Amino acid sequence: MVLRELLTRTEQIDDLRHLFGALGFQAAWEPVPPGPWLGTAPVEAAGVVRAALVARHDAFRVFALEARDPERAVRAAAQRLAAHAERGLACALGSAPRRLLCAGWRAAARGAAIRVAAIPLERPPGSSLETLERFSPRPRETALALSLRVGEALASEAVTPRFFRAFRATLERLTDRLSTPRSRAERHTLALTALTRVLFLYFVQGKGWLDGDRRYLIRRFDDCVAGRRAFHRRVLDPLCFGALNRPAADRSGAARALGRLPFLNGGLFEPTALERRHGPARWGNSDWRDAFDDLLERFHFSARETEDGDAVAPDMLGRVFEGVMDPAERRASGSYYTPAALVREIVRAGLEAVLVHRLGLAPAAAEGWIHRGEPPERSPDLRQVTVLDPAVGSGAFLLGALDELTRLRCTAGEGPACAIRRDVVAHSLFGVDLSLTAVRLAELRLWLALIADVSAEPNDRELARIAPLPNLDGHVRQGDALVDPLTLARALGAAPAPATPTPELERLSSARRTLFGLAGPAKRDALATLARAEAALARGLFRAAVAALERRGAELIAAAKDRDLFGRRRGLTADERALLRRLRASRRELRAAATRLERDGGAPFFAFESHFGDVLAWGGFDLVAGNPPWVRGERVPMRVREALATRYATWRPARGRGFAHLPDLAVAFVERALELAAPGGSAALLVPAKLASSGYAEPLRRRLAEGARIERVVPSPAAAGAFAAAVYPMVLVITRAEPTGREQVATALGARSAAPLIPQRALAGDGPWILARDAVRVARHLGARCPRVGERWRPQLGVKTGADDVFLSAQPGPATRPAVRGRDLAPWRATPRMHLLWTHAPDGRPLARLPLELAAALAPHLERLGRRCDYRAGPPWQLFRTALAFAPCRVVWPDLARRLAAVVLDPELVPLNTVYGIATRDADDAYALAALFNSRWLTALARLHADPARGGFRRFNARVVRGLPLPPTSPAVWRALADQGRRGESDDAAIAALYQLDAADRRALAAAPDPF
Repeated sequence: MVLRELLTRTEQIDDLRHLFGALGFQAAWEPVPPGPWLGTAPVEAAGVVRAALVARHDAFRVFALEARDPERAVRAAAQRLAAHAERGLACALGSAPRRLLCAGWRAAARGAAIRVAAIPLERPPGSSLETLERFSPRPRETALALSLRVGEALASEAVTPRFFRAFRATLERLTDRLSTPRSRAERHTLALTALTRVLFLYFVQGKGWLDGDRRYLIRRFDDCVAGRRAFHRRVLDPLCFGALNRPAADRSGAARALGRLPFLNGGLFEPTALERRHGPARWGNSDWRDAFDDLLERFHFSARETEDGDAVAPDMLGRVFEGVMDPAERRASGSYYTPAALVREIVRAGLEAVLVHRLGLAPAAAEGWIHRGEPPERSPDLRQVTVLDPAVGSGAFLLGALDELTRLRCTAGEGPACAIRRDVVAHSLFGVDLSLTAVRLAELRLWLALIADVSAEPNDRELARIAPLPNLDGHVRQGDALVDPLTLARALGAAPAPATPTPELERLSSARRTLFGLAGPAKRDALATLARAEAALARGLFRAAVAALERRGAELIAAAKDRDLFGRRRGLTADERALLRRLRASRRELRAAATRLERDGGAPFFAFESHFGDVLAWGGFDLVAGNPPWVRGERVPMRVREALATRYATWRPARGRGFAHLPDLAVAFVERALELAAPGGSAALLVPAKLASSGYAEPLRRRLAEGARIERVVPSPAAAGAFAAAVYPMVLVITRAEPTGREQVATALGARSAAPLIPQRALAGDGPWILARDAVRVARHLGARCPRVGERWRPQLGVKTGADDVFLSAQPGPATRPAVRGRDLAPWRATPRMHLLWTHAPDGRPLARLPLELAAALAPHLERLGRRCDYRAGPPWQLFRTALAFAPCRVVWPDLARRLAAVVLDPELVPLNTVYGIATRDADDAYALAALFNSRWLTALARLHADPARGGFRRFNARVVRGLPLPPTSPAVWRALADQGRRGESDDAAIAALYQLDAADRRALAAAPDPF
């Protein structure tokens, strides 16, 4: 959010110093004469008007140029840096569209390679923010190391956005060209399926497996065009459904005519249910010509996940998944791509916990095996270790688990690697996702991972040795991992989950293993066997759940019929009546599902107990890993909220009003992950960092601290800059085991022995998790000894308009008041940049009639103003939360900032919705609070409790400031603090003495992340 806002506000090169300052550089402004620096010819050719040094880190320098041709200007500047072997970055601003151009250089075989990234200033996508954040310098990083990282980021940017744009444009074009089915969503799915197949063929073609020709598809297409034949019907259909999905001996003559091709099998080369229902989707040669020209032939494809350079590698498919989703759909589903480096560290942390707590390895031995590749003398058997991603997305965490388990088993002496990888996929990996698109992309990446390191010459003998792709139908499933009708019914009916192996579960496990390696008619039979096994389990589970619901309903009705001492029926409370309605609705839903099961022969929805019941019967999954959806409570439909609150003990709205108190969906996923983990198993998840501090997550924090072993809590991990969502991430690793009271929690990734540790008992109790050990001691000491701000004053938000574009103006007028937003505030200073149309009388009530000028300005918008979510009754032009605007004495601070930045506002200024404030009885209180809030010590304490945001920013909301300690003072000392405030200063030494902070306390707070 911070970077998006800074980009939006960037209008001239002078603003770039603030942008790079937010990224962690040292801001600067040193004008550079363009001619002497770049040379006369480049300056004239690009129309360079001025240049300046705007930021630096060590010897790495960031230059900004203002020029008529900004791209030519930054290229010239980057070439100048390369010619002198200087480490740096050149930036310029472009218009139409507004964009930031960044250029750097990296050494290449034929001299310096200049790379340019274009970052939109309006609505920048997640991939552009990711590139920009990868520029951020790390602590104690040298200029050379930073230069190499910036070069890698720019090299990735060179291919990544172009590929995304081309892929999405091609997908939309193919979707629009289909006339059936009527549903555009189904046409989109058909187009994505076809494009995914061709994408996979390009990866395979790059290995030389398609008749030994690395340009096989385009050559076949050109032949069809020259012969006036339909490429889709004559090549693509027989290639996918007549050759690659059949052994060579079983192919027709037309399929054999396509050349020497491997037998790949796999669900990718079988018609999907949608294709069987509507018939095959086909496109004409002109459509495929556009697809080849605009997408497929523009890029080089490599099947290696970590391919360098300008190749399209499989890990990009995760970003494709994010890219093909509509932004509103992505926000609603909370689906974001997770970078591979971060996935690897999270999976390693989870597996390290599994080795210790599930498999009994000593902590030092587990660390050596995981992080240094040193296997113990007697390695535990990893062949049956199970890993689940309950929100699989594009398969990033399953790929990470595949790589790590393969590496561990190879270091222990197993081999070859390609055989181990196949065995890991067959026995260890499971995934679930609501999106069928995600399931298909996850399968595709797993298949590509299995063929990436396989080499084969393009002859019949070598191609015949390629192992066919496995069937992943039993391993990666479409479904809801959180709330399916069966688990909801069991929660309502208080029915226990089945916990022991049964013959039905054995049949399920056997059917999945059998299906994995089959093809042709045998595969169809095995699929039917798997479906029957799942249906048989579901049938019994439905019966048991319905019986439990009926029992619970009968208990409620019986209780309602009981009579009190006066002979009156007790009846049902409102909560009991609501529960009875939910019980009956759940029973109807399960009975309808049972009817569909008997009619269709298959389980009507995914449930862990019916589809992965064999794993649960043996305790659960050894590791549950993933990046579950981050969805704010207000985006969750009401019916789903009710189901979550029924199903999950920790998903409870916090007390109070408003959406801010609704839990994030990630809360329920953490509880679910711990349920699905086996005893001694672990969950390793990437979750919003606000789970460590938000009030709505307090039940979850208490449950984890008191009922599980917390292995790691790592907010702002080193790789967080690469994360594409606007919410700050946190790594959470927990083990399903009762704590002993001696557990230590690591607060960093990597080798646990090198990570800072805090006692788990320090995380117990109410309040946020504070991960700075010494700062915890200081905060708790002050909390026990000092009164809190909230005991004397009530922090509150500023004025809300509900329609800023209507009420706010850059120009003053006779009916306006100057207004301040959070961005307009700094310690001791408010700089109003906007003016607010003021529609209220001095007594605080909205005007009954507007002055002519105000009425004319608002008249076109009255209907819209009446639809604002806060509007209830009265004049439609009223503003909301106006108390701070009328308070004669108030101290305010920005909601989002790097530090508490308090200022006592002049009476005419109106604080807006991104400003918090306290109305005080007199000016002395306001100035004394400003002196306290602007001190180093209260900023440090506030940052410990505040929710983090990008770029080192924090949210200093009412909860944070209410909990700040006030020093014990006399009236004279309070007046002295007020005098400090009037002078616009905070005497840190004097304020530390008021709080009785000794040298150790000051060091502890100073060691916390320093915003100054």
